[in-house]
Amino acid sequence: MFLIVSILFFRLKIFLFFVVVYSIVLAMNLIPVLRTEGIYFAISKADIFFDNNAINRTTFMRSILTFGMVVGVGLAILWQANRHVLAAAEFEKNNAALSKYFSPDVKKEVEKAGLDVSALEPRNMPVAVLFTDIEGFTKLAEPMRSREVLSLLSEYQSLMVNAIFDHRGTVDKFIGDAVMANFGTPQSHGNDAQNAFDCAVSMHRQMQAWNKDRVKTGLPEIRHRVGIHYGNCVVGNVGSEQQLEYTVIGDTVNVASRICDLCKDVDTNFMVSRDLHDRTTHSEQSAPLNQQAIRGKRTRIDLVKIYLP
Repeated sequence: MFLIVSILFFRLKIFLFFVVVYSIVLAMNLIPVLRTEGIYFAISKADIFFDNNAINRTTFMRSILTFGMVVGVGLAILWQANRHVLAAAEFEKNNAALSKYFSPDVKKEVEKAGLDVSALEPRNMPVAVLFTDIEGFTKLAEPMRSREVLSLLSEYQSLMVNAIFDHRGTVDKFIGDAVMANFGTPQSHGNDAQNAFDCAVSMHRQMQAWNKDRVKTGLPEIRHRVGIHYGNCVVGNVGSEQQLEYTVIGDTVNVASRICDLCKDVDTNFMVSRDLHDRTTHSEQSAPLNQQAIRGKRTRIDLVKIYLP
């Protein structure tokens, strides 16, 4: 009975404990009996019925075999159950890893593809691309030890990732102290430009709270720049079979990066393209910068400076 209960509750150690206990109890009871003079195994019903020294061989063997079968079946069931538990744990581990590397939406797409990201076909679609980088990072990192630099980047990137995921964005990559994210992949949410803009505002608020904590501990404040652009991109996998990266590529990405870089030349820490700004509504103070030259781009584009308190 206890063996069956142990099996039902998938407790291998408890099951083995009872197997050992039962085996010891059986041995302690059987060995003295079998060593008794005159005791023998019999098959004949007459011997079994009329001779008290006769042991029913069939019944004895059936009991031993039944006990052995219960133990064998129990071990098989528990072994299989443990395999399922380990497989479930491995799945959760992989799922947790996906959550770290991909946004919830991309993670769902990868899971649908059976963890085969090569099944995610490239597509051309409108996307909002956001870049951030830390102001004066090289100078800031010079007096710091390597561990301190990594800790700083880790804290900063955690803040950025939380804001991006909260606004249904996808973290594309980390480039040194820069973060690249996109909004609208692997599918559009209908308000991708607005999500990207709101994400940048949220990043600013989180940076303010982070800097308050840093100042309290005697650390310098950290400031960063944000640039966002909206336009068509190729969305899909880039790389080889050994190393794939789910990313967005195209002129929109380059322009977004250049806008982020241009922030330092126009005295702002948040700037967006007119293409993105016209798709958003907000109450932040802003100022247009028309016909701005973008490095690497022949045509000039209209930009909008956003002033965040």
